[in-house]
Amino acid sequence: MTVEDEPLVSKISQAKEKVGNVFSQWWTLTTAEKMPSPDARNLTTIKDVCNFILPVYAEDAPKNIYNVVEDEPLPLQREFATVRKAFNTECERFKSRCTIIDKALTKTKSTVNNVNHYVYEEWTVLPKAAVITIGGMAGFVLGLKKGRIVRILTSSTGMLTMATFCYPHEAVDVIRTGIHHTEHVWQKFQQGM
Repeated sequence: MTVEDEPLVSKISQAKEKVGNVFSQWWTLTTAEKMPSPDARNLTTIKDVCNFILPVYAEDAPKNIYNVVEDEPLPLQREFATVRKAFNTECERFKSRCTIIDKALTKTKSTVNNVNHYVYEEWTVLPKAAVITIGGMAGFVLGLKKGRIVRILTSSTGMLTMATFCYPHEAVDVIRTGIHHTEHVWQKFQQGM
């Protein structure tokens, strides 16, 4: 601390006085009356008021009659209105078509889910047999123009595919058993050579 510096206590007391002065000025300005002094030219006496008597009922003021004048359409305004109306009708028609499609898809989806649930349940042998038969028939139709071997292959592929969908767990077991037997036969074949 140099000789020229004021002590901290005096700085604090000076700041306190300044703050006190600010608050006192604010308080005097807030509480002071801000009304301007009255001007005699603007004053109204009671005599002036008493000479004018208010009517008991309001007088019928003349009603303003307005005439509605339609604006002239701007250039291209009619054309844009025609395009907008045509677009709105097309949008409504498209929306109605979409609702029909949405209803059809919802019904189809629920039907497919119900059939799928029915087929995957246990003890539903007849629907599963029908589905497997339809798969075989589809394969037969696909191989109809080909030879006998292709017909047999396509119909058996269709039947196996539908059987896999109807019996997924059993299909996995059969595939694993087939892989095991194939590995066993391959090992025997390698040992025999």
